[in-house]
Amino acid sequence: MDILIKIIEEEGSCTKWADPSICRQCPLSKLRRKTNGTFLSCVEALGVQEMTEEEADARYKEVASRILLDEAIDEILGESDGPKH
Repeated sequence: MDILIKIIEEEGSCTKWADPSICRQCPLSKLRRKTNGTFLSCVEALGVQEMTEEEADARYKEVASRILLDEAIDEILGESDGPKH
């Protein structure tokens, strides 16, 4: 999740610091699968091909924020379920 936090801190931009090894670990690169089981790139999965860099960065930041928020909510709900028997 550190990658998502970094994307948010960088206002959605990852072009200056991400390299292929970071991209392989990034949750944004695992949003959608192709029919052969491999993942679409983050560019394809988020549909930012035709956007300006600013628009694309805003989309990356929005999705990264949403993923982190969903994880936080899941964590809270998991903790509120009480002990499992």
